[in-house]
Amino acid sequence: MKLVRFGAAGAERPGIWVEATKAEPARIVDVRAMAFDIEDYDARFWRTCGAERLKGLLREKTLKTLPADGVRLGPPVARPRQIICLGKNYRDHAQEFDAKVPQHPVYFSKSPGSLCGPGDPIRLRPGMERVDGEAELALVIGRRARDIQEADALAHVAGYAVFNDVTDRDLQQSRLQWFFGKSADSFGPMGPWLVTRDEVKRPHALGIRQRVNGAVLQDSKTSKMIFRIEQVLADLSRVMTLEPGDVISTGTPGGIGSARRPPAVLHDGDVVECEIDGIGVLRNPVAMMYG
Repeated sequence: MKLVRFGAAGAERPGIWVEATKAEPARIVDVRAMAFDIEDYDARFWRTCGAERLKGLLREKTLKTLPADGVRLGPPVARPRQIICLGKNYRDHAQEFDAKVPQHPVYFSKSPGSLCGPGDPIRLRPGMERVDGEAELALVIGRRARDIQEADALAHVAGYAVFNDVTDRDLQQSRLQWFFGKSADSFGPMGPWLVTRDEVKRPHALGIRQRVNGAVLQDSKTSKMIFRIEQVLADLSRVMTLEPGDVISTGTPGGIGSARRPPAVLHDGDVVECEIDGIGVLRNPVAMMYG
């Protein structure tokens, strides 16, 4: 299933994306209209309902749907408790970043307030002159994880989505930490949907790429991660409890714009596309905001 949240920003409703067929265009199942107790794809949903409940809704004879065309999609999960990201989890990106390949996973947090949906603008402010997009595979925790083993780790994943870890490189370097330069409003596009775990059989065998205005910047495979998803989840869970709804983004491959010569950083009017095979295409315009 492809889980979406649709509607105005801050007032999204949970839905299920139904792909277009020869007979009709794409539609969205209005989950809340069919099950009033499912208010959103939030921590409560994953603790008490989960994907199996949604599969039951899809088996009903009458689905309450609406045409998908023209409907805004928000981030596919409600604002999470935390977003945990990996730095330098692809060897080629580590080389272009500071040439230091980590021996252990490098974690940093990103503000949940940075999340935005597909189609929402990445908002630059005056003075943001070196901003990168970073294509990443993100996962959402579906079951509480504490002291788990690698062999059991993927069972705690609810699903996968495309994530763009937008970064202000000047802030990242001048402040000597990563959180501030990565947490601006709109610097966390995610979507267009959350693909449930059962439909992603091999999360480490997916093509991943980033395009800006149609030009390819990043083109790699998730098999090139230094630290695999199960390693990361087991490692994190030895220190902290991962709760349903938490988002973990697994790092970006090499090819970022600021590392190129000449640089290919984001500007007003650009369109950024982050794509992962079998997951989807996350497309966002870039807009300069004044005032």
